[in-house]
Amino acid sequence: MLGFGIGSLNSTLRFDGTEDVSLELNTASLSGSWQVNNKWSLRGGLGLILGGNITDSNNFVQNVQPGGVVSVGCEYQAIIGEGYTPSIDYSLFLSGSATEIENPNNKSRTSYVSSDLRLGARASWNIKERLFPFASARLFGGPVRWTLHGKDVTGTDIHHYQLAVGAAMQFGDVGTYFEFAGMGEKAMSLGVSYAWQHKS
Repeated sequence: MLGFGIGSLNSTLRFDGTEDVSLELNTASLSGSWQVNNKWSLRGGLGLILGGNITDSNNFVQNVQPGGVVSVGCEYQAIIGEGYTPSIDYSLFLSGSATEIENPNNKSRTSYVSSDLRLGARASWNIKERLFPFASARLFGGPVRWTLHGKDVTGTDIHHYQLAVGAAMQFGDVGTYFEFAGMGEKAMSLGVSYAWQHKS
């Protein structure tokens, strides 16, 4: 399966355990998956950070420059649901991103690098093989390295969790999806995918 998606993220980072910083990012990504068997699948993705902003505790806003994102992971189909019983799957993903942050006053730039290990669980329902509403819960964590007030600092997200709802719709080999996460790390994404099966 191949997919293309766009998304936005809004989160709060805490650096050196003392200062909270607001982060907003916009992204676009290409992803692919390979079905190993009827339980396991491997996934990977490459993405672009399109832009955004980062706001420190003094309400000083700096601009996020274009950057890159890479991710790898796997999914395990634990339960295949039927009727009102949901399908349950679990996932584990490792991702990393790198970009630069530009000070709007003097145009100086500092590097921004983050990594993230994310464990997820999802319940989804199959409605006539066409509509697939779902609910997801994710736990995550990883360091973020940046330069704040002229000092190299390390931080992390203050939430470490994300709760999301969404739906996928299938039109033959083509699918679409939408997801909204309103608790914990806030995010929204939508995209399109194409799946095919090898014929012997």
